Order: sequence, then structure tokens, then C-alpha cells
Amino acid sequence: MLESAAPAVRAESHGPTDSKPTAVHLVTLGCARNEVDSEELAAQLESSGFRLVAEPGHADAVLVNTCGFIDAAKKDSIDTLLAASDLKKAGRAKAVVAVGCLAERYGRELAESLPEADAVLGFDDYAHVADRLRAALAGERHPAHVPRDRRSLLPLAPAERASAVNTVVIPGHQTAQLAGLGPASGPRMFRQRLDDGPYAPLKIASGCDRRCTFCAIPSFRGAYVSRPPAEIIMEATWLVERGVREIFLVSENSSSYGKDLGDIRLLERLLCELSELERLSWIRVSYLQPAEMRPSLIEVMTSTPKVLPYFDLSFQHAAPSVLRRMRRFGDPESFLGLISSIRQLAGATSSAAFPEKPKPILMCFAIFSPRPNWMRSGSSAIRRRRVRKQIGSMDSTRPKKSRPGGHMWQISRTSWSASELPRGSASECRCSSRRLPRRVSSAALLTRGLRSTAMSM
Repeated sequence: MLESAAPAVRAESHGPTDSKPTAVHLVTLGCARNEVDSEELAAQLESSGFRLVAEPGHADAVLVNTCGFIDAAKKDSIDTLLAASDLKKAGRAKAVVAVGCLAERYGRELAESLPEADAVLGFDDYAHVADRLRAALAGERHPAHVPRDRRSLLPLAPAERASAVNTVVIPGHQTAQLAGLGPASGPRMFRQRLDDGPYAPLKIASGCDRRCTFCAIPSFRGAYVSRPPAEIIMEATWLVERGVREIFLVSENSSSYGKDLGDIRLLERLLCELSELERLSWIRVSYLQPAEMRPSLIEVMTSTPKVLPYFDLSFQHAAPSVLRRMRRFGDPESFLGLISSIRQLAGATSSAAFPEKPKPILMCFAIFSPRPNWMRSGSSAIRRRRVRKQIGSMDSTRPKKSRPGGHMWQISRTSWSASELPRGSASECRCSSRRLPRRVSSAALLTRGLRSTAMSM
């Protein structure tokens, strides 16, 4: 049986201009925030008459929600797009469409480098994704956008963004009055669940105001924008009514939640309100900045019923000189003090080691390869080598920082085929309620010289 990187919903509906339903297979790569974006796209497609299918071989079009952060994720996204294009020769598919962070970050450059993709859609196209998909199926080439720094789309002052947020497309923040979506009263959630598991991510904010030198996310995700608490509570209620028992609050920086709404401690209040929802068992918070942690937040996370004492802290490094070059805040003493205070309140058991003096540290990250079976064969491996050979010559002639966010291919040009990837200790694993075909350990990647890194300038 063919497998995909994320499950898809089956919805028997018909296109407005065709008596037969148009089938779409949706592949989600990357982080939990992308999962929310995919469910938003799925709702728009379903409401526009498309039928979402779980098997790529049964689809008229394949929509790939890409990741564009680290080098390995970019390669994974490109491999998925190339493998999906093989289905146009061997299967029913007539179009392959790229959406997500890689598409937004590189736009026209990606479209020119990968003609196998019939359309490359940025975030501004999300409101018209159904029309763009119909055009691709009809053989029309939608002009790819020229990337821009999305931080410039909203006011610089966080307090002024609430009044301007409706003028900007922010994936995962959409609500609409759609029949069958959402609770019986109030705004309908513009989101369609892609599985029936008890776990679901829930966006509380998008974007980031930090200027870390190693991270390009703010340039294509935009300035920091918090969702109103009432909207989050409503969506959480909607999820619980559909069987969700654990909610995972996601954003680029959850500890900043509320700063643009006039209350930097709004996350504490939100957690208390979420804990009062009946039938909700667990609440988990992701991505907390160590420099923004405060005693009140630690106390709420360790004492509020249903809120798990789970601290997803992005330390990145501990050497002050390295942190300064990263434009990050903190030092070993403050980090150890933070961990100590969490241990005292939560009884946490963890280990942390910091260098006594600035020196190089090798940090390895486990890599999970979400390549489904249908990506492991066909002619896509040959085209990957061809595309990366072209990209290699492009790298030698292009400046490393041709525009905000950097160049797509500047980090590494090491290539490999899907069939060459080493298997991890388990042939199959489950991560964030998504079935992944196999696990690739960081040790195996390092053995092959494919060093994973958080650097993505």
C-alpha cells in the first residue's frame, strides 16, 4: 500500500465545473505548524468541491506542503516534489503543486529550478488555492511570486498589528463561515482535520520579531502576531468535540504570546482557560525562549491541571561569545538557574552540560525521513542528480546573500537518493500522530557526511 507523509481526508464532493470529483492528495512536510496550515488548505479545497484522498496514485493532483528551513528539509521537499511528478507519467496525477515555506521563501527561483512542479504558490495564494489548483490541472502556469520580506507587511510596533492583521494572509489564522466546519454558533473554523487521532496542534501565534543570525524564518513567516484568546478557545473546543484529548500549542515563539495584544502574561491566562475545557486531558506548549521565561509562566505550567510540565526550551548554545554572534541572549549561569527553578517546581529530571569556556561543540539532531514508498522508485532520482548538478554550478557564481533570507542552495550540495538512505534502528515509527516510513539516525547521517545543522542564513 502506498503511504504518504501525512494522512488525508476523504470527502465525496464534486467540482463546480466537472461532473466527476477532482481528487487531491495532500502531503505535509516539516513542523507541526505546517500540519495546521495543511488542515486549513484541506478545508478550502473540500469546500470548493475537491475530494481529498489518502493514496497519491488515486489523485488527479498532488499538493506538497513543503519545509524551507534547514538544508535537509529543503532537499526532502524537493525530493518529494520530484517523486510526485513521476506520478504524472505512471499514474493518474495531472498536476503537482508546491506550497508551504519552501515555496514562499524562494518563489520564482524554485519554479525556474523545478519545472516538474506545475505551480509554486506562496502564502498570498492560499485564499485562492482552489482556483490555482484548477488552473494547474487545466495546464495553465500561474506566475510564481517574487519573494519579499514579510516582516514589512505589518507595523513595526507590535501594539499596532492587531488593527492591521486582517490585511495580511497568515497561514493557520483563518476563520470563515463554512457549513459543517466548527461549532454550531460563532465563527466556523477554517480547518479540516486530516486524521482522527487524539492529538492535534493548535496555532496560538505566527511569525517572529527576533533577529537571530542563523534563522531565516522571520523573513518568510513575517512579524509576530498573536491570535485572540477567544479564537483559540473556540478552536480548541472544536477540536475536543472531534475527539482530540491532547492539544499542542504551537508557534515560532510561544513565550512572546500576547505582547502584541497588550499583555505579555496572556499565555498564563490562556492556559488556565484551556484547562477548564471538559474532555480535554492534556495541554502541551512548544518552543519557549529561555530569555523570555518568567516565574509566573513556570508556576502556571507546573501547577495548572491538564497543563503538562513540558518545557520545550531553545537554548541553542551557552558560550556568551557564540550567543552574541547568534544575536541570542543568555549565559551558562542564567540557563542553569532557569533549569534549577523548573526542577524545583516540576520535579523534572533532565541533564544539561555547558562548556567552561567558549569552544566548538558538535550538536547532533535526529532526522526523521518522511519519504513514502511511492518516492523510492522511478526516474526522480536521476532528475535529482540533474537538478543538483545545475544547482551546484549556480552556487559557485551566485552571492551567498542575494536577498533577505539568503540563497536557497548556499549551505550544502551533498545529494543522495531516497533508496540510499540508511535505515535507523526502527523501520517504522510514529511521530506527532503521523506515520513515517522509516527513521534515519543523526549518527548515520554524520557517517555519510550529511551533517545536520540549524544554520539557515
